[in-house]
Amino acid sequence: MKSFDINNHFSELDRSILEGENAYSDYFNNLKFGLNSLLSSLNHFTADTSMEMEIVKSYCQKFLNTIEVFRLKYSFDDNNQMLVDLTESGFPNFLEFKKLTNDMNTKNAKLDKLPSVESIKQNILDSLIKNKRHPTKLLKQLSSVCYLSKLSKSKLFFEFTPGKLELIREISSSNNQRRYLYSWGSYDSVTNRPYIYILVFDNTLITRKTNSDVKKDYNFIDAIKRLTHNSAPLKVMASDIDEAFEAIHPKVLKRIDIGPIFGQYAQDEHFFTTMLRKNFGKEDFVFTYNTEIIFSVGEKRNSSFLSTGDLRQIFHVDESNKDCMDRMISKMHKYLITSHSVLQYITEHNPEIIKDLSTPPHVYSN
Repeated sequence: MKSFDINNHFSELDRSILEGENAYSDYFNNLKFGLNSLLSSLNHFTADTSMEMEIVKSYCQKFLNTIEVFRLKYSFDDNNQMLVDLTESGFPNFLEFKKLTNDMNTKNAKLDKLPSVESIKQNILDSLIKNKRHPTKLLKQLSSVCYLSKLSKSKLFFEFTPGKLELIREISSSNNQRRYLYSWGSYDSVTNRPYIYILVFDNTLITRKTNSDVKKDYNFIDAIKRLTHNSAPLKVMASDIDEAFEAIHPKVLKRIDIGPIFGQYAQDEHFFTTMLRKNFGKEDFVFTYNTEIIFSVGEKRNSSFLSTGDLRQIFHVDESNKDCMDRMISKMHKYLITSHSVLQYITEHNPEIIKDLSTPPHVYSN
């Protein structure tokens, strides 16, 4: 991210406030329906292995859990309204995830200052029965306690969500190598969309300089967070990871882009937004889901006149494919989720969109 104030980074549409009495309730319901449709469609998308599919499902569920805690946070708070990106996103603004991280770090101190759930519920009953008053303040207090109580590092999707380091296999060689898989989630500050990353790499345990077991490297996760915090081309990210570690050799880096979700809240001029606005009702939406992959096709040793340098990966970019060349990746898969009526319309009027997908679109049930 460039060194400017992130609060001034977004346009008005990137950080919109929804208007209307039930606007946020409707928005959360719409978003949850879309995310549940994505979860139910994942088995339909067959490009990933079973291990990768479980990873993707896990992060998608965490993101769905996060949308639910946002609902708790904002349901009864008239003074604070969630910022939503109505351009090519449909999701909450990145700043909401910054606030989520801060709330996670301060939740115990805040909970200590609030009454228990049981006490608040009793006060709500007393207000309704004895005082005949609508307990707005108490409901806000209850939602705050429920929100803070549900904040969990293991169950939610944050601006950076670390995953598990999985040993795939031992590599029998003189360098004493192991192959690992590591996954993580990232909420991008440029696109306001969640990304899931899967990295397969070889770890040389003994190098010329040091014992380099990645399981004992406390800087590994911090470096991954620092090097992949934005939506830079995958070749750049993979090369940065390769350069950052002497003993880690990235073999495959995959990025799963969740969204955008186009529908009743979109206010951009994207083709899907315009098509839905002109031809369909509020209940219809188009949800896109893309994967990008960069993989190594070899290694080379950077050397100079005085020394033999470190071993570096050679990453393949498919220059025969315009999308791959523009994005600096080896492969790309495109998926789409929509209603039956929208699919019929696209098939009839814009069949090239369907042909460009990696699998037939998934049709969600209303």
